[in-house]
Amino acid sequence: MFNLKKGDKEMITSTKPDANDTAKSSSAAQTVDIIRVEAEGLVKRMVALNPNIVGKLPDKRVQAIVRGTMMALAQEVNEREEGQLQVSGLGRITIRQFETEKDGSPATVKRVTLNPAKPKPKV
Repeated sequence: MFNLKKGDKEMITSTKPDANDTAKSSSAAQTVDIIRVEAEGLVKRMVALNPNIVGKLPDKRVQAIVRGTMMALAQEVNEREEGQLQVSGLGRITIRQFETEKDGSPATVKRVTLNPAKPKPKV
């Protein structure tokens, strides 16, 4: 389980499948909790960490900036076929493509993984 809770701040919680879940037959549908991360929640977290970060910008404007940043990052990942992206404050994104066989026909699978940045120690 990934749990990013700190104090009383609202954070994201997500789970990954257990070994028992992967051992089930392929005909059984696997369910994994998916938590939706919205720009509004990210802005609230940013303000909780640093109240002066947005200055006098309206919340809608800051949310639009965050959404635009996420869209630009997604576009950057989608344009790459393989390699690594180092994103300041986020971490390293590794992109790999490999050939696999699905129902007897070859298919290309793109795998994207994130190694999160380690938090800086507070002085």
